[in-house]
Amino acid sequence: MDKKRYQCKNCDFEWQSAKEYDKCPDCDSENIELVGVTEGSQDVTPLGLGRRRGSVGRGMGAGPPRTCKCTKCGYESPKTPGVPCRQTKCPKCGLPLCGAD
Repeated sequence: MDKKRYQCKNCDFEWQSAKEYDKCPDCDSENIELVGVTEGSQDVTPLGLGRRRGSVGRGMGAGPPRTCKCTKCGYESPKTPGVPCRQTKCPKCGLPLCGAD
């Protein structure tokens, strides 16, 4: 069964599933992108959807976010090392926060 790899452009959450997704299962954002397909045990990435690894500077795959942000009201707080942003709730809205830079 083919599995698709997705990435959320808001919180950088990545997941792999055979199921189709319209929004991020972590933060409910609809700003997601298909980043690859796995057929059996072989990774088959569609043209134009490759990921940059080992690039200099802060970009995709360059470490954890620096801040946590609410996607509804814009509240921001510093990222606590070792604690995913989604485990922290916004004190204004009560929604889980997302990673941001």
